[in-house]
Amino acid sequence: MGIEELLGGRDLGDVKKAVGFVMENSDDFEKVLKLVRGLPDDALGLVGQLPELLKTIGSGLAEAGEQAAKAAGALVGDDGEGGARRALSGSAETMNSAKDKLKDAAGMLAGLAGELDKIPGIGDAAAKRLNDGSGTIGGVASEVESLAGNLQDLSGILASVGEALAGLGTKLSESGGSVKSLLS
Repeated sequence: MGIEELLGGRDLGDVKKAVGFVMENSDDFEKVLKLVRGLPDDALGLVGQLPELLKTIGSGLAEAGEQAAKAAGALVGDDGEGGARRALSGSAETMNSAKDKLKDAAGMLAGLAGELDKIPGIGDAAAKRLNDGSGTIGGVASEVESLAGNLQDLSGILASVGEALAGLGTKLSESGGSVKSLLS
C-alpha cells in the first residue's frame, strides 16, 4: 500500500501544499485555536445559529421597510400629494373658500347697516346690531383663515415626514436584502 492510498487517493503534491500552507500560517492557526478554546461551550452552537438569525434579521428589516413605505403612502400617497396630505390641503382650501364667503357676508351686513342707519328712529339701533354682527363674522373669517394656514403648514410637515419614511423604507428594504444575500 502506497502513501497515496493511505491519504485516500489524494495526490502527494496536494498534501505537501496543504501541509506547507499550515506550516507557513501556523501562528495564525494557533491564534484561532486559542480563540476557539477560550469561547464558552455553547458559543459554537450560537455560531451554528447565525444563518437563521441573519435570515430573521433580514426578514425583519425588509418587513420594517415595507411598513415604513405603507406609512409614507398613508401620509402622502404614491405621488407625494395624496393621503393625509391631500385631505389637509383640501380642508385648507375649503376653509379659505368659507373665509371668503364669510367676509362677503360681513360686507353685506355692513352695507345693510349703512342703509338701515338712514331710517330715522329705528335705524340707529338696528344698524349698530348689524355692524356688531358684521364685525363678529369678520373675526370668524380671520380665524378660519388662520386655521386654513395651519392646515396647509401641517400638510407640508406631513409631506416631509412622508418623504423621510419613504426613504427609510427603501433603506430598510435594501438592508434586509443585503443581510439575506449573505446567506445565498
